[in-house]
Amino acid sequence: MVNFVEYQNELHLINAAASDQPEAFVNRTEEAYHENIRSIAENIISQKKNCRLVMLSGPSSSGKTTTANLLKNAFQKAGVGATIISLDDFYRGERQAPLLANGQHDYESVDALDVPEVERCLLDLIQTNHCNMPVFNFEIHMPYPHKRLVSLGEHDIAIVEGIHALNPVFIDQLPQKGVCKIYISVKQGIHDGKTELFGANEMRLVRRIVRDYNFRGAKPERTLEMWPNVMDGERKYIKPYRCDADYTINSLHAYETCVLVNQAIPILKDVPKDCEDYPISRKLIENLEKFTAINSEFVPKNSIIREFIGGGIY
Repeated sequence: MVNFVEYQNELHLINAAASDQPEAFVNRTEEAYHENIRSIAENIISQKKNCRLVMLSGPSSSGKTTTANLLKNAFQKAGVGATIISLDDFYRGERQAPLLANGQHDYESVDALDVPEVERCLLDLIQTNHCNMPVFNFEIHMPYPHKRLVSLGEHDIAIVEGIHALNPVFIDQLPQKGVCKIYISVKQGIHDGKTELFGANEMRLVRRIVRDYNFRGAKPERTLEMWPNVMDGERKYIKPYRCDADYTINSLHAYETCVLVNQAIPILKDVPKDCEDYPISRKLIENLEKFTAINSEFVPKNSIIREFIGGGIY
């Protein structure tokens, strides 16, 4: 088998590994990622003994949900109780977000969340170990009328996951000794020699196209249309705070494009020729076709890649 590199991003080496021993390629990539998460959890336990909140932020399709669960499992295996809180549950609801200049609602803005409610819940968790938090109904795009009680044991940790988890509007209201900050994103693209096939953002775009189609009933042209607004929101509301993180996670999985091609190419081929983003879809297909496909059955159920292709346990 080709020499394995944890975050390999050269096309010929990725294809060689995918052709040689695809299952081993997937497994070694997963082992490296999971070991990184375990190492961070152990470091938090040993270095930040007063940590009550782990704030996990990152842009769209970074793998936050699965990584939060992997962190939870790592804490629990080390003898520390943990629970997960999604900031998505604090969305104010349909048409409740600020307006953009074009008259559309800015759902990427931190003010699309009920900011005072987030602050109240996080402070309650640190000060009293309990909070009553909202639960969002994504089918009707409004909060449920009921709330969910979250309770922490004396030394438990709450993992607060969401794109705005590092925003100072929340962080600055919390006692710093009780907070640990993590930023997650795809940190590398993939190259074919000197040619970049996919930048880091395009890697996430392919993930999101597949996820939106599988789980949100969104056609690829809809995801492509929304992507510039998503990227603009990241530049304004997420990436400015990544340097404040105590830990940074690179969620690139070296084999992922070889698995995503199985779903991404057929999905992208449905983009109509009269669509404004048709040229982008054709370019994505052209580059995806350069990868050696790997059967998705090799992908573990607890992999972040399952967030996009389906079949995961989280």
